[in-house]
Amino acid sequence: TIFFENNGFKIFDWKKECKNLFIMEDLLTNIKPSKNAELNKKKGLEIFEIIGKADISQSMIIQNKIVLGLEAAEGTDELISRCSRYKKKGDKGILLKLSKYNQDNNLDIPVIGLDTVINVNKNNYEGIFLEKNRCIIIDKYEVVKYCNRNNIFIASVKKN
Repeated sequence: TIFFENNGFKIFDWKKECKNLFIMEDLLTNIKPSKNAELNKKKGLEIFEIIGKADISQSMIIQNKIVLGLEAAEGTDELISRCSRYKKKGDKGILLKLSKYNQDNNLDIPVIGLDTVINVNKNNYEGIFLEKNRCIIIDKYEVVKYCNRNNIFIASVKKN
C-alpha cells in the first residue's frame, strides 16, 4: 500500500463498501461448531500466534487438537486435500483461516469460496473458522446454502 501511496495513488477503502463479502456474524450457517471444533480452534489460535507473526501461513487444518498442516504455496484447497491423509480416529477436524499479522488488508486478503467448502465436505471436515471481518467469502449466499445442506459450519473467530 505504501508503494502505491508514495507514487501518487489514492487507496480506496473498498472493504467499507463491500462488507457483505466478509463474515461479520459469529455464525454464518445453521450448523454450529461442536465442542471438539472449538478445542481445535483454540489450539490453532495458539499456534497461529507464532506462525502468523513469522509470516508463514494463513490457513491450517487441526484435528484432535493437533495441527495436521499449514498452508504454503499450494493454497487452501491443496492443504485441505493433503491433510485428509493424516486424519486419525477422533473428531472430523477443521479449517482455520486468518490474515497474517503483517498482512496488507487492502491488497492481500484471505479468501474462500464454493470450491473450498466443497473440498471441506469431500474430505469430511466439520467446518471452517474464518477471521471476523478479515476473510472474503466469494458467492457467500451459495457457500452458506451449500454448507447448510451438507452440515458444515462457518463461524467467525478473532485472533489474539
